[in-house]
Amino acid sequence: MVLEGVLPPLLYSSAVSMPAMNFRREFGAISGLSVLLVVGGALLLGVFFMLVIPGLSFAWGVALGAIVSPTDAVATSIIKQTSVSKRVVAMLDGESLLNDATALVLLRTAIVATSATFSFWGTVGTFGYSVAVAVVIGWAAGRFNLVVRRRVTDPTVNTVISFTVPFVASVPAEALGASGLVAAVVAGLVTGIRAPRDLSPLNRLSDSQNWRTIELVLEGAVFLTMGVQIDSIVRNVQRDHGGVGTAVLIAAGALAPRSCR
Repeated sequence: MVLEGVLPPLLYSSAVSMPAMNFRREFGAISGLSVLLVVGGALLLGVFFMLVIPGLSFAWGVALGAIVSPTDAVATSIIKQTSVSKRVVAMLDGESLLNDATALVLLRTAIVATSATFSFWGTVGTFGYSVAVAVVIGWAAGRFNLVVRRRVTDPTVNTVISFTVPFVASVPAEALGASGLVAAVVAGLVTGIRAPRDLSPLNRLSDSQNWRTIELVLEGAVFLTMGVQIDSIVRNVQRDHGGVGTAVLIAAGALAPRSCR
């Protein structure tokens, strides 16, 4: 539900509101932060989890590392309230936009690697295919979105159409074995960059207001779901492992690479 129904619109909305000039200027740094650091962190955590959790293979360790390696968007929002330079804020915004998609592509790749004999180049090929196909589909969805919406003058109808765009990008990408989240992000970036030329100010204002509401509702639902589930998770850990001490120590060890970032 979260991966296919909640994250695509959230990432699409963030991508649309990302300042195009800042993204282009800091693209190199954003790519390094959102891809290289996430992949490196997940691999490092994979080794750590393999060593401290008995019976866990490296591939499953990387899968677990991919889940916890991206930085939290909340941390980015806190940084914005400090005196940090606008360039740093732009890089963190771009990184927080792309790192979830990178981590989920890596998660899928690691899970595939657990069901077959591990091949480094095969894994790299799977990762590259997921990203490349998603970029093409996301670009096509973003362009098609603008072609349709610039012919619609009613702001309400225009905004309703925009609600379908992240799924128009993500569903075909997932069907082809690529990353639906990367496709949603690319569709959002294409829309955000070209919207001032293709959409009227009234339509863009309606989009902005309604998407902020959608973001608030979806983020609230995600955190509420996490809160509801945490009690059963803790009870299961206590039942299966005689307490939460070991889990807390492993979590503390996993936090070290993130703190270094």
